[in-house]
Amino acid sequence: MTDRQLAGGKQNVSSERLASLDILRGFDMFWIVGGGTFLLNLINYLGWSWLEPVKENLEHVDWFGFHAWDLIFPLFIFISGVTMPFSFEKYLASQQKGKLYFRVIRRAVILIVLGLLYNNLLKTLDFANLRYLSVLGLIGMAYLWASIVVINFKPFGQAICGAVILLIYYVLMNFVTVPGFDAVDLTNAGGNFASYIDRLIVPGKLIYGATDPEGILMSIPASALAIAGALAGALLKKQNIKQYRKCLYIVIAGLICLGIGRLWGAHFPMIKKLWTSSFVVYAIGWALLLTALFYLVVDIWKIRKIFFPFMLIGVNPITIYLCANKIISFQDMAEFFFGGFIRISSDPLKPVILWAGILVCEFAFLYILYRKKIFLKV
Repeated sequence: MTDRQLAGGKQNVSSERLASLDILRGFDMFWIVGGGTFLLNLINYLGWSWLEPVKENLEHVDWFGFHAWDLIFPLFIFISGVTMPFSFEKYLASQQKGKLYFRVIRRAVILIVLGLLYNNLLKTLDFANLRYLSVLGLIGMAYLWASIVVINFKPFGQAICGAVILLIYYVLMNFVTVPGFDAVDLTNAGGNFASYIDRLIVPGKLIYGATDPEGILMSIPASALAIAGALAGALLKKQNIKQYRKCLYIVIAGLICLGIGRLWGAHFPMIKKLWTSSFVVYAIGWALLLTALFYLVVDIWKIRKIFFPFMLIGVNPITIYLCANKIISFQDMAEFFFGGFIRISSDPLKPVILWAGILVCEFAFLYILYRKKIFLKV
């Protein structure tokens, strides 16, 4: 993204990435690299009872249901799909499917390897107790499955494939009984087909023992998010449709998905840890609405400067994810630069200042990378 684009200059959406996608990606990642913890501590400090529902949405649901925090991971996968029509264009236009397949497979493999490193592969070399499944691994696999669909089908075919994937997963999860259970039991972490497949073939350990939310089979319904994102991206890429009309279409699609997800959830519960079809459709609905909102504000109204911090995260999402959680202690950095302010503050205010400092240090780190044009591209 050039300085002129950031300032609001015209952008040819057919050849350049949409500014709103980087900013939306950054907004999404902001919450898991410290934004959520900062807000939680701020709410605790303020003590305002009307903010309690916000606190509740800053954590995952235990099993059934949907909180805002449950959208973070699906939204990232959805955004990866939105970029496909733009990044695949030159390969498909020149009939270079072989090169494109190599590119998406390489990306999937790199993400899987980074996921293993995130799970301490090199730190422990304990292969028997290693968690082989990971957030980055599931992103890589979902991206791969969705890419295969996008490469080989037109938008209508992509939509059909996405629907078929979710319907097949619904059948497997509701009608296939696994060993050790007399019937399918979605209230039990191990009483479903997806968890059984992981226990059967995945070495090492699963994060919850009987199941893992980044399971192999779960990457398939998760790919429907990327397919839906690709459909939204194809619409945004069209030059013969007015921008406001694109927003309207995406909002309508989002509302429809929210309705379908709710209705389907009454029969096939929304369970994020199993990526149930109703959860995926409901998440697609929210992802579409957020995409429309950010496209409207950033790409149509050209309001960008105030979102610069999100853009810094959005152009280096894997970098900050790995660094903030594994490689760099931004807490130590914040305590070095802001320790005096933390020390003289009241006890309830200390964590607020600490996490504000952590965010400042993260943004400073990302700004240096941005100025040096250092981006971790996968």
